[in-house]
Parts: sequence; C-alpha cells; structure tokens
Amino acid sequence: MKTLILSIITLISFSLKSQVLNLKFAKETHDFGNIKQNKPVSFTFSFTNNEKKAITIESASASCGCTTPNWTKTPIRAGKKGEIKAEFNAASEGPFTKTITVNFVGGYRKEITIKGNVVK
Repeated sequence: MKTLILSIITLISFSLKSQVLNLKFAKETHDFGNIKQNKPVSFTFSFTNNEKKAITIESASASCGCTTPNWTKTPIRAGKKGEIKAEFNAASEGPFTKTITVNFVGGYRKEITIKGNVVK
C-alpha cells in the first residue's frame, strides 16, 4: 500500500513539473551565419509571458564557456516581454551549435539555441 501511494505521489509531481509555461518566443534558434574567430557576437531572444501571472527567470546556463547568457532579472508580468541575451565568442574555427537552458521559478525550463560557422 505504501508503495502504491508513493508511486502515485511521484507520478503526480512528475506530471506537474513536465507542464510548460505559456510563453511566446519570437525565435527559439538564431543562426549567426559566418562569424569571425575571436570577435564576440550576441543575439537577444525575446518572449512574451502569456501566463495569467508574473514569471521569473531563476537562472540561465550555457552548454559551454564560450557562451554567456544574460536575462531579465525582474518578474515579467502577464502580457509583458522578457529577454535572454546570448553572447558568443569563438576561439576555434568551424560550425557550432550551443544551447542555453533557461530555468524559471517553479521548476520550469526552456532551451534556446544559437548556431553558426566560425571563420578566420
């Protein structure tokens, strides 16, 4: 009986965390095309909060040290816009694809992507 109850509680909490926020991103992927090696580039991802309440970005982390995210630090009210800026500085040549994982208060997550090709 205890096992059944624990299984049900685990299943319910997992399904609640797998829900997504109602956000509308203008773009979820940005392609820089060809960029010069060791010349930083950046792109700002913007989104609209379509939830009925304010949301807050807790953190944003990049898949590598060559990408630095910066984001709206204040709560984003319903119907308002928020931003995540991705700055990329490539040390090596060739194609790249990097992700930024955005964590919202409440356990929600969103992944956005930058890509391109680094030339000398």
